[in-house]
Amino acid sequence: MGIIILNPFKQKSLPSALTLTEQASPLTPSTTLKTYSDPSGFSFSYSDNLSLLNNDLKDSNSYAELQLTAKGVNGSLILKITDSKLASLDEWAKLNKTDTDTAKEVKLGNLKALEITTKDKLLLGSLDQGILFIIEVPTEKNKDFWMEVYNKLLTDFSFAPPTQADVSSSNEVTFDGEESVE
Repeated sequence: MGIIILNPFKQKSLPSALTLTEQASPLTPSTTLKTYSDPSGFSFSYSDNLSLLNNDLKDSNSYAELQLTAKGVNGSLILKITDSKLASLDEWAKLNKTDTDTAKEVKLGNLKALEITTKDKLLLGSLDQGILFIIEVPTEKNKDFWMEVYNKLLTDFSFAPPTQADVSSSNEVTFDGEESVE
């Protein structure tokens, strides 16, 4: 005669074990990279398990608004490039209600940049000839994931002059309504 013992708690412990496993192995950015090159003259690499969205520009003062997202990961990294009337990065930091003494100096390509931290994100600002580059990184959820994405973007971000094809195509757009008389 055999004795069978039933454990009524076994099913309840299974979901919590899965939850612990999920927390122990969070998603990480892939080491396989894609490269994004913008016609205006910058490029960067990003993990192939990220999606790159080229958001609609909000106004004529904007050049780019790119957003990196990851399936299954809350938040996104956002890169904005706009015209600016700011005279310095210190002004930009003050606009974000950050003490410039807590700002950290970093590089974006070959440009000087400042990193500041707000209550829910890390911001990078770089100003060059009236053009403001801003990178926003969430710090509330999945901070380690997004900081790894951010650090890779900073490492690989570079400026290059627009290619001749880009220059001629931008001229076509810029001078679309004009005719030249020979």
